[in-house]
Amino acid sequence: MTNCNKNERRPKLVQVPEAGLWDTAQVAQYLKVSKSWVWKQCRERLGLPFIELGERNYRFNPEAVKAWLASQSGQHGQVG
Repeated sequence: MTNCNKNERRPKLVQVPEAGLWDTAQVAQYLKVSKSWVWKQCRERLGLPFIELGERNYRFNPEAVKAWLASQSGQHGQVG
């Protein structure tokens, strides 16, 4: 028997790329920034696309990160 509580938060389904999802260290390496910078982007929801698997457990779709970076290229100064 399942619980059909309408107020229950259901996780969003995410299509996982064939190569898999990146972790914080892989994103930091790709963007050439510190892991703490990536953590801050996630905690403060500053625009870097991520998937939250639990408290302090973030994963990243490589294609979404690359698209986000490309969208930042028209802005001046540092990314984020």
